[in-house]
Amino acid sequence: MTIVIVLLVLVIVLGLLCVLSYSRYRSLLLIVQDIKGPLAETAGSLGHGLSSFASGDLRNHIAPASSSVVTEEGKGLLSVLLSGVSDFNSITNVPSRRICFSGANSYQEGSVAGREIAGILGGKGKVACVIPSFNQVNHVLRMKGCFDYLSAKNPGIVLTGVFEGAGNRDATAVTCAEMLAANPDINLVYITDGHTPVAAAEVIAKANRGIKMVVFDAMPDNIDLLKSGRVSCLIEQNSYAQAWNALIHLYNSCETSWKPVTPKFFMEPITITMKNYQTYWDDAKNCRIMKDEEKAQLAVPSINTSGKKYRFGLILPLSTGFFEGLGRGAAAAREALKAYGASVDVLDVFEDWNNFGSVRLFAPAIDKFIREKYNGFATVVVDPSVVKEINKAAALGMKVTTFNTEPSNFREIILSIMDNISLLSRESQELAAAAEQSSRANEQIGSAILGIRDDIREEKNRISANDQELKNLTGKIHGVQDSLGRYSSLVGKMSDESMHGAASMDETWKDTQYLKNVIDSIVTELASFQGRLSRITEFTTVIESLAENTNVLAINASIQAARAGAAGKSFAVVAGEIRTLAGNSHRTAEDIRALVTEITGLMDALTKTSAQGSQRMTVNMDQTLLAQKSFESIVAVIKDANIAIGSIENSVKGIVSAGNSVQTNLDAIETMSNKSASRLEEISSSVGELSTQSESLSATASRLSVMTSSQESVFSQLSVRE
Repeated sequence: MTIVIVLLVLVIVLGLLCVLSYSRYRSLLLIVQDIKGPLAETAGSLGHGLSSFASGDLRNHIAPASSSVVTEEGKGLLSVLLSGVSDFNSITNVPSRRICFSGANSYQEGSVAGREIAGILGGKGKVACVIPSFNQVNHVLRMKGCFDYLSAKNPGIVLTGVFEGAGNRDATAVTCAEMLAANPDINLVYITDGHTPVAAAEVIAKANRGIKMVVFDAMPDNIDLLKSGRVSCLIEQNSYAQAWNALIHLYNSCETSWKPVTPKFFMEPITITMKNYQTYWDDAKNCRIMKDEEKAQLAVPSINTSGKKYRFGLILPLSTGFFEGLGRGAAAAREALKAYGASVDVLDVFEDWNNFGSVRLFAPAIDKFIREKYNGFATVVVDPSVVKEINKAAALGMKVTTFNTEPSNFREIILSIMDNISLLSRESQELAAAAEQSSRANEQIGSAILGIRDDIREEKNRISANDQELKNLTGKIHGVQDSLGRYSSLVGKMSDESMHGAASMDETWKDTQYLKNVIDSIVTELASFQGRLSRITEFTTVIESLAENTNVLAINASIQAARAGAAGKSFAVVAGEIRTLAGNSHRTAEDIRALVTEITGLMDALTKTSAQGSQRMTVNMDQTLLAQKSFESIVAVIKDANIAIGSIENSVKGIVSAGNSVQTNLDAIETMSNKSASRLEEISSSVGELSTQSESLSATASRLSVMTSSQESVFSQLSVRE
């Protein structure tokens, strides 16, 4: 019985072994099938690609295997191979044919974050990094820039790992919780995006460990975290200028065929802390503000001289949150371009965080722009597959610019180096030609400097001769000035004497006028007296007539008295007395007449003399008046002469002053000539050195040309362009 049982067990075991062997065999067959199929195909494609890459062909792109793996082991192996394929393709992907990119240098942003982290931790501590996805190149570069900085300059800071947060808040919260649980001694969390820090901050606050945070993007949620102390530092970029410049460059390229000096316009990262956040943030409006330095980064649209109308598109993955600055910049550029005959249609293609930036969302928007014949469009590039759509539009003649973020690859770097080498080759040739021309120009300059030096010496000799002549002229002018001073004094005295003479003549004229008035009054009185004398003469005639009549009466009375005899004797005596009185009266009247006649003659002579005196006085007055006017004229002339002399004296003073100024200028010119001669000697020496340097530069340019030609020959072996 026991043997039977044992045998039965052996049979069962053998059966099971057979079954297991068959299952194992079948599994091995499937593994072999996977290995010979998709795994071999993928490995072969990867090997072929690496082989081609090693030979200088950077154009290979490895496609997925035509069949799928069926075993778990095969899936694991394929996952590893596909990771290598993805890395290989990221190196050899076709570069974007956009005109230019305006945005931040993600690696530099990471370096700035590393510097701030080092300062926050004091050079010691543990740091963990959270990124949205390893497929988003800009976030990988932010992580790499930070870790490279810390590794190189702060060995006391330990990097605990990089964790994916999928770019959405829920997933980031889970990632942070798991990260903190696995690493309880973390001192700082570095998050490379601006959307998820709010979720991470909640998890970190619950852990209550005093963990610090450094994050990206100035947006309301993150500024609140900064002000509350939960975030130590924000790394910000000029998002407004990025969207603005993308559209302005797009317009300028269409209107003026503008081409950038460099295909990538990087903007310096901005560090925002609690100390300086108000420089970049308006608390009242709760929005970002730009400093003058940031405004200076804004491109300027060219004048529309063609009169053409342009239609542009702009694609945003999101116009709110950390992309709000891009939206404001785009809106401002759209408004500004209206004045230049350009319209802009902005498309917000955000759907959800699971497909954020996906080519599935961007491709229809680009197809719309192509289909409706837009002149160009600007876009961010989160998903590298969007580059293929950009190149498709560019191949159809559409202008494209990118901003904020775009992937980069090794093939693009090599192309850029090759283009730079070609440019460097042309520039080196031009540099050599310019150096040769510069050498010839230096020789000409040297000859010209020698000529100038000789001219300056001749000028110095002439200046010395002019200086002596000017001194002689100045001496003569001083003599003229002294003579004018003496003459001015003499004229002043003449003016004073003439004024005194004029005053005296005026007084004489007044006295003569008064005397003439007196004489005229005397003449008038004499005339009146003559009239009275004529009345006296008349009275004399009357007296004579009375005397004669009295005498006649007396005679008649004597006759009558004689006739009367004795009776008339007394009457005869009276009559005799009367006759005597009449005779006396007659004689008296004659005496009066004679006296009046004599007086009248004297009065006539006096009147005549007075009249003659009055006439003479009138003549004298006229002559005095003429003399007075002459003196006044002389005084006026002397005044004018004095004024003229004053003007001459002022002019002479001006000439003397000008002479002094000329002397000063000549002295200054001489000093400057001496300095110029000295400097020309120095310049001549420098030109000699410059000529030597030009020869060296020409030789260097020639060597550089040879080197670039050699590099072009080396790079010509690479297959990079399509």
